[in-house]
This record gives sequence, C-alpha cells and structure tokens, in this order.
Amino acid sequence: MPRTNPYIDEQHSDFGASAEARGWQAGYDAGISTPPDVPQGPLTRHTGFMDAWAEGAAAGNADGRTEGWRLRPVTDNSGFVIKVPGVQPEDSGESGENAGSFTMAWKSVGALPLDLILRQFAPGADGGPHPQLAGHALNQVCADKGGPAQLYLPLCVSPPHGLSGDALLEAGYWHGDVTDSFDDAGRAAGLHAAVRVPHFPGLVRYRPAGAHNFWDWLPLQQGRPEEP
Repeated sequence: MPRTNPYIDEQHSDFGASAEARGWQAGYDAGISTPPDVPQGPLTRHTGFMDAWAEGAAAGNADGRTEGWRLRPVTDNSGFVIKVPGVQPEDSGESGENAGSFTMAWKSVGALPLDLILRQFAPGADGGPHPQLAGHALNQVCADKGGPAQLYLPLCVSPPHGLSGDALLEAGYWHGDVTDSFDDAGRAAGLHAAVRVPHFPGLVRYRPAGAHNFWDWLPLQQGRPEEP
C-alpha cells in the first residue's frame, strides 16, 4: 500500500507501541471501512493519539475509496459489515486441489481475524492491549520465524455466540484453525459450509507484508453477501 503507519517503527519501544502508533492504526482501521464518510473521532484527550488518529483516518478513508471488500466491526455488536465499494476482485493466484473453489480474492482489513491468527500461530504473542496492532505483530513474528509465506484461516458468517471469550465468535463469525496449507484450510471451510445457519464461507489469507492490518478474503465458490 502507498501509505504506511509513520509511527510504528520509529516510536516502538520496550513499553509497547507509542500512543501515536496506536492512534494512527486505529484511525486507519476506522477510516478504511467508512468511505466516503469520515469516521467519528476517538474518545481521548491524548493530543498525540488524536493527531495521529486523524492522519490515519484520512489515509484509510482515501484507501477505502479505491480498495475492495473490507470487514469492519459495528457498534451494536451484531457482527461485521461487508462493504463493497464497486472494486472488482482479483484472481486469488492459488493452486492445488481446492483452487477451483477459491478462485477470487478481495482486499480486506481488520484487527480481529489477524489477532486470532497471531494467537494461534504464535501462542503467547498478541498485539498487546491494542488488537489493531496485530498485523504489525504478525509481521514481526513471521520475520523472526523465517516465514511462512502465508497463513490461512477458514471463516464464515454465523450468529454471534455471546460471551465466549473468542472475539470472532462473539462478532458473529465461525472460524477454524490457522494453517499454512491452502488445501487444508479450503477443506475445513468447505465442510463447515454444509451446516444450516452460517453463510458466506471462505478463507482469510494473510501474507506478511508492510505494517497495515491487510489480508485477503477468498470466498468459497465466489459467494458473497449483498452490499449493506
């Protein structure tokens, strides 16, 4: 992406990411999901956080006008809203026995799926008290481990599961286990698609790159919800 968090690498310390780094990423995540509307500002009096948040929100809002699908949390805890601003999907580039079921990919952004991938891929690691930094933490963990090239998470929309301790389930998403095998993840998503209630199964594909919380959404058989 043309814009990166200008605060993450420069201000990161033993005490965790700076208020500016957290503010920019939080603003970006809010801005990218709300084009063309500017998101509501954060409830904080920390000047550095607010200023960085405004910068991140402007960058995210601009990217949100030009990118594809994105999943974002909503305030009524009813789950995620999938926005389709009219950008066409891209070829997923996958090969293997399940490639025919996951042919297309949309760019997406969001903290919850990446936080879950991080926790499963590197037990004990997390983005700290600010899950919007999960993408940055994932990049670092993957670099420390020397890979893998990409990770997959089977996921589909389902009713919220109350206070389960699992943020994705509570937001209304069933998910499987993280794997670095496309075919294993594809089979898991395909099997769960047979259940009666959940809809729109697919794979979250994470590729270590940059400081953003970006990932790809690969829907099973190109299934996708209507634009809200």
